[in-house]
Amino acid sequence: MDLSVCIVSYNCRDALRDCLASIQRTATGLEHEIIVADNASDDGTLEMLANEFGQVVCLANDENLGSAAATNRAMERASGDFLMMLDPDTEVQPGALEHLIAFLRGRPWVGAVGARLTRPDGELELTCHPFPSLALTLYAQLALHRLFPRSSVFGAYDMTWWDHAAPRRVDWVSGACLAVSREAWEQVGDLDEEYSKCSQEIDWCYRLAQEGLECWYLPEAKVIHHEAASWSSTSRERILASQRSNLRFFGKHYGRAPEVLARLMVASGAVVRGNFWNIAGPLLAKPPGIITDPHTHSEVANQALRFEQLYREPEPPAS
Repeated sequence: MDLSVCIVSYNCRDALRDCLASIQRTATGLEHEIIVADNASDDGTLEMLANEFGQVVCLANDENLGSAAATNRAMERASGDFLMMLDPDTEVQPGALEHLIAFLRGRPWVGAVGARLTRPDGELELTCHPFPSLALTLYAQLALHRLFPRSSVFGAYDMTWWDHAAPRRVDWVSGACLAVSREAWEQVGDLDEEYSKCSQEIDWCYRLAQEGLECWYLPEAKVIHHEAASWSSTSRERILASQRSNLRFFGKHYGRAPEVLARLMVASGAVVRGNFWNIAGPLLAKPPGIITDPHTHSEVANQALRFEQLYREPEPPAS
């Protein structure tokens, strides 16, 4: 078996149907299997899979396990030489899967490779990033990455200084479409299930690097990403979940002091932005969106200052 495509679904029946159909259309040159780990959807997803995609392996969870745990369950079931994490709101374009697998197959020192993701209108989705750092956190809080996107220093936050037109080694790429070798997955281990809904791929790619393996971005592999509005990059839930995950990363991999400093930076930045929009919002007659909503920034600051949530090593299992 060449490839196991692992998809986690939760109440996204129609998007999942389109995703599966795109794999069927484009993966004709690979011996592959598709495994869907469904997190207790109640929108008819299981019925759709049974009626329309009988060849797809469906793991029906009794509850919403979260993305990381459901992905781990799918990976345990997978039998392919190469494994793929794929979001259900994606459409795989012709040749994408073949490009990813060929890239990994010929480079045993590469453990993971991500595709070029675009929005339905063709706009590039920024999926390549460096690992979190205090410097990057400071740039983000001062909005320097937005003011100077072409700077190799300040633009490093989203790698906006680079045109994304050629393959490149990167620290991490989005888990919306991420192919890994079985050897790398077994060497690095499962996704950390304690991450809050997102960013578990950052932790996994960091551990990949610690094992001496590389992560790459491959623009020849093209995938359209129909990101759901309820879980968009500007939703309050996404912002808070991303922040929790980022702070967990600092505590887990860099230690207590860097996590505290990161929390103070995030809280200070949120307070400044919240106060700005409290004043400027009415003057500009700008209807409050997520980014311009002072309440959102207040939530961000309050969450960052919950020092009782500082990262702690998990207790060892009782013998």
